[in-house]
Amino acid sequence: MDDIIRFDGVRRWLQPEFGRGSGSDAAFFEARPDLVLVAKRAVRALRGGLVRYLDISENMVRRVMVDVPDAERRIARLDVVAVEAPYGLTVRELQVATCVASGLGNQQIADALGCTRRTVATHLEHVFTKTGAASRALVATLIAAEDAYAAPLPSPDLVLPRPLLAVLRGPVTASRVAARVPRPRPALLGAVYPSAGAEVVAMRRGAKLAVQELNARGGIAGRRVEQVTVAATPEGLLDAVTALNARGVDGIMLGNFPLPFARPAIAAAAAAGAPVLHSMTGAALSEDVHADPDGLGAVFQVCSTESAYVPGLLRTVRYLEASGSFRPRRRRLAVLQRASTFDPGVFERVQRRAEEAGWNLVFLESVQDHTASFTGLVRRLEQAEVDAVSLSIFPEPTLRAFLSAAAALREDTLVHAAWSPAAPGFTRRFGELSEGLVWSTLIGNVNSPVCDRFARRFRATFGADPGLAAAAVHFDAVNVLAQAWSRVSRPWDFAAVQERLRSMASFGVTGAHEFARRGQHGLSYPDDTDDLTRGHPHLAYRISGGTNRRLVPPMLR
Repeated sequence: MDDIIRFDGVRRWLQPEFGRGSGSDAAFFEARPDLVLVAKRAVRALRGGLVRYLDISENMVRRVMVDVPDAERRIARLDVVAVEAPYGLTVRELQVATCVASGLGNQQIADALGCTRRTVATHLEHVFTKTGAASRALVATLIAAEDAYAAPLPSPDLVLPRPLLAVLRGPVTASRVAARVPRPRPALLGAVYPSAGAEVVAMRRGAKLAVQELNARGGIAGRRVEQVTVAATPEGLLDAVTALNARGVDGIMLGNFPLPFARPAIAAAAAAGAPVLHSMTGAALSEDVHADPDGLGAVFQVCSTESAYVPGLLRTVRYLEASGSFRPRRRRLAVLQRASTFDPGVFERVQRRAEEAGWNLVFLESVQDHTASFTGLVRRLEQAEVDAVSLSIFPEPTLRAFLSAAAALREDTLVHAAWSPAAPGFTRRFGELSEGLVWSTLIGNVNSPVCDRFARRFRATFGADPGLAAAAVHFDAVNVLAQAWSRVSRPWDFAAVQERLRSMASFGVTGAHEFARRGQHGLSYPDDTDDLTRGHPHLAYRISGGTNRRLVPPMLR
């Protein structure tokens, strides 16, 4: 059968390789042999399927649809229909948006279109306004969803869907590849970390090492990874995230920020569609994702929630009792919860877990994250005659203030701290105050060959020790995102990347990673899963002689 070519509802028939045919639309096609060539290329290049794009010749917008229902019979159908541009974009704005979708920067677009960089920025601002997109990456997603790529292509450097390039440029021969191979648009990773702290330095270095090693191995399927790292105060976190979105990043990594500032920033980051990975443990963050999967489906928490810390302490206490190194008198437990993540249901949850372990919860109090004096609180703990005190994740100055005030209490009471002692150099900074402290982390360095090799590479690169958690966590997070990127054609196909993150499992320095749990948070073993191949182990340590000595309950041996 012949090819069918139709324009504005008027059909004409063409042999795929011969003649021009005839019909009422002959004048149009005689003036546009490039469209006839598109149909012929489709017959040769496509193995069935449909290609759609926008033709913007003569400053008009026409929808071009090339359908090859039967490649073996060399049949193609070409429909050309005048349409309104999506989102009310002008022809020039469609060109700019097409270049953005292909990964070109403003200067590259200016060179391709023969205009100034400022003109490109103006057109791009109009594109943002009309589409409602908050970032270049979201513009790319919208253009792909609408099949709104504009041709003729303004630049040979554009990286577009392969079938579309095949019909617009023709087959890519070996000689053409040898003559010119466009560089793929890099994957752009944005990261925001607090302004200072040993933990922050470790996180930044872990992420940086991951990016360096990815690029040394050739990037993501030949695509380099570029990292933009920003330091921000809690009050400046939202602005930092907004700026990264405007820059068009393909993913965002967040350090640990106070919950009241983290929640709006995470929501803003997720609104652009790029995946957001963070290591904060506030249970409210994963509950937010569970409650609003449409608005926050791009958010992934690489670790479990801090609600697992008290159950982890109770397991550790049981292990210490069995080994004879701890003998509680009354099995009375106190919990100090940081105010920024405190919720009314915490008492009931902790009390239930304590009772299950044979302990009595006699003291649970919300404490401001930044507290300078604990004299009165420690006096009440002494009066309560507690055997163990569990502190949630507090900044180092707050933890130092408590340990200083509780010197006498600690002679007969086990004190446990969450996460903070994992920072590199903690025992050096705290000195004698850290002696005897029991601490734990939901995610950290597992004693494995993978972990040992990471530590050696980290020391060789930065001349410093990676510590026991923060550097490895963010090293793993970058690699988890990179693995998801590698399984899709483009890192800025956010929906596809999110689906990969939800469905895949990976293994790194800190153990196994998957986001199958409620609220898309990582799994802690044995808190969230009894399968060590699906989660990262909940690790406990005791500081003795200035050294972190791993406490290994039988279930983790």
